[in-house]
Amino acid sequence: MRIAISILLFSSLIFFQLFLSLGLAYQEMGVENGGVIKGKAFLTGKIPSPRIYHEVLFPNMELCAEVDTDDNMNRVLNDFLVYQDGGLKDVVVSIEHVDAGKVFLKEPVRILSKDCKFSPTINVVRQGETIHINNVDPVMHNSQVYESKRGKIISNLPIPAEEISSSKIKFTGQQKIFQLICGMHEFMQAWGYRVQNPYYSVTSESGAYQINDLPPGDYVINAWHFLMKVRSQRIHVEENSVIDLDFNFDGNEVVRPHYETILSGRIKEEAFESREKILQSN
Repeated sequence: MRIAISILLFSSLIFFQLFLSLGLAYQEMGVENGGVIKGKAFLTGKIPSPRIYHEVLFPNMELCAEVDTDDNMNRVLNDFLVYQDGGLKDVVVSIEHVDAGKVFLKEPVRILSKDCKFSPTINVVRQGETIHINNVDPVMHNSQVYESKRGKIISNLPIPAEEISSSKIKFTGQQKIFQLICGMHEFMQAWGYRVQNPYYSVTSESGAYQINDLPPGDYVINAWHFLMKVRSQRIHVEENSVIDLDFNFDGNEVVRPHYETILSGRIKEEAFESREKILQSN
């Protein structure tokens, strides 16, 4: 009798969890009279200094020096791409907890590995999605995918020379951020941000974004840059409404991964000089 009750309770629990997972899944439907959210992401204050990596410390220096390298053979990572008016590129703007809406069509994540550089730097990914990396370099890149700024490794991803490698991205819990880093060339980095519905946008070169066909309702909208704290706001969307909403990021509030702080030796003093040279040349 007790065994039968235990089996019944276990079956009920499994059914309940399945019901919840189906109920929480995004539902595609036609959207009429939806709203539009648009605006820009801005960087205020001083542009943060770039990150500097001495290429002499890494293999394949001649190959890797083809791009983003200064006169001192340092790979320079300019993480903040700022437009003339302060518009900030590569900010992911997304809407939380949209239960139903427009068709969730999304381009596959395809990352190019060339001259010891991953591009694009910023990618948007769904839970369980497979990312593809096309390595056109004549050398291997032994990469890892870290969850939340080089925390837990969620994928080991060797990338043989002149081949395409793929890996499924499976976040734990509510984690949303991954960082792809080559273990052989640490300056090779790309980032991913998890979305659960099609209501997102990545800011353009001018910092602009636009999200269309959002069903009327109350939502939370997030703006994420990979070295800044997330900006969040609550919004109310009415039928056929157009909401103008900007996000401001303070250049003094950079959140660098601990392993890349000046104290750890990852960022060199030359970073500040290199940044000034770059600004003067533009």
